[in-house]
Amino acid sequence: MANDFAVFSDIHGNHTAFQACIDYAMGKGITNFVLLGDFVTDCPYPQKTMELIYVLKQYFNTYIIRGNREEYLLNYKNTGAGNWRKGSASGSLLYTYENLTGKDFDFFESLPNYGMYQVKGMPGFEFCHGSPTNTSELLFREKRNTKKVLSHLKSGVLLHGHNHIQGTYVYRGKKAVNPGSIGIPWYYGGKTQFCILHGNGKAWEEEYIQLDYNRKEILREFKESGLREIAPAWAAVTMHTIRTGVDLNQTVLLRAMRLCEQERGTVKWPNIPEKYWAIALKENNIDLKGKEIPKKEEET
Repeated sequence: MANDFAVFSDIHGNHTAFQACIDYAMGKGITNFVLLGDFVTDCPYPQKTMELIYVLKQYFNTYIIRGNREEYLLNYKNTGAGNWRKGSASGSLLYTYENLTGKDFDFFESLPNYGMYQVKGMPGFEFCHGSPTNTSELLFREKRNTKKVLSHLKSGVLLHGHNHIQGTYVYRGKKAVNPGSIGIPWYYGGKTQFCILHGNGKAWEEEYIQLDYNRKEILREFKESGLREIAPAWAAVTMHTIRTGVDLNQTVLLRAMRLCEQERGTVKWPNIPEKYWAIALKENNIDLKGKEIPKKEEET
């Protein structure tokens, strides 16, 4: 137990799922945690997620690095860009930004984007969000960039998140371990996901967890927090992913941009009018509550 680590990634503000994962890990007697970034954005009340992180950090042995969403928020704060606005394109980001405190931004600023665990008598492991050099890099199995990253590892194991796909990829004896996403999980019917890294003194073995949790609570908060009004289509497609485990965020976003470009001749994120988002949602059979629109029976 002393050598076991709970590995959490891509919480995206889903504090309900996060709490369920913490409870499960603590029930197993785990006191070591690795947090791989993308703590907030997409779900309501980011302060609830941050509070849980601060508790873990204070009372347990916790290793934390930042994700691309934390960098996104920091860059926005530091450049004072001010181009996020209410609406489906950037409203969710603006909502998160406005609900964070100076303490949160200082915390993000203090985080590295890569870490290595090394203790005498144990093999080491490395951890990052996207890749060791880029929080936004996607490490998909079999891809050339993934093989390159693995071949340059100092240890035999890399913990990484970002692409929300739970699983292990082995290349030349080096392992890439993705715990899956806690907050916007893909597949497994939308069950929240993380992994436990078991250390036996000679090697690390990963155990993948998928948990049911109280989705009704987080889905209810989308409405009461006002997030559905601030970013209607983005909230809907996020709620749909939470309900189903099927992620259509990029599909809907790219379709809305394409529709805008076709009609206006130009498109520049985040200036995508809501009407294009509404069409893109409908084409993907999602309503504004994030539920599936039943497909009409085709007439024979």
